Amino acid sequence: MSEIAEYLDDRNMGNLETMSLDEYKYHLEHEHFLFVEGHGFLVDDFTGRRFAASQEQLDLLIAYLQKQREEMSEHDKRYV
Repeated sequence: MSEIAEYLDDRNMGNLETMSLDEYKYHLEHEHFLFVEGHGFLVDDFTGRRFAASQEQLDLLIAYLQKQREEMSEHDKRYV
């Protein structure tokens, strides 16, 4: 089993395309995607990659993600 498959299996995370919004919210709230670590950095739970080191950087990241949102489709109604 690959590292990513083990990681997803350990957290009971299925496919994003078929994941319900409630399940997605659960994984967000349990920091299975991103979390703020002990030094105050926003990091990826799987890789440990840092995405923001300050509130101002987080504001820029949020603004970027809001622009990206316009390029994405709505969630498949079959999996709401």
